[in-house]
Amino acid sequence: MKVQSIRIPDEIDRAIEYVARSEKIEKTSSLRKLTRMGFEMYVAKSYEKGKISLREAAKLLNLTLSETIDLLMETGVKGNIRAKDVMDSLKTLPS
Repeated sequence: MKVQSIRIPDEIDRAIEYVARSEKIEKTSSLRKLTRMGFEMYVAKSYEKGKISLREAAKLLNLTLSETIDLLMETGVKGNIRAKDVMDSLKTLPS
């Protein structure tokens, strides 16, 4: 694990402190937890917008494909494949 030194705005520090108190954990654990949650949301939104594939999302999050699908479902992301994409793919299949 690497050590980083960063400046944290007051409102973020209050959020870190709130989570630490609520979950009875240290502020450093709270910061790590919130950072992970933020990254998971960032990756989920990137996937939803079609910027990354499911496999890329899983790799970024260091999760299996099924764990990634579960996470995406928890965040409300249903998928990034549209009906047009499916129809276009079907056109490439031999008749």
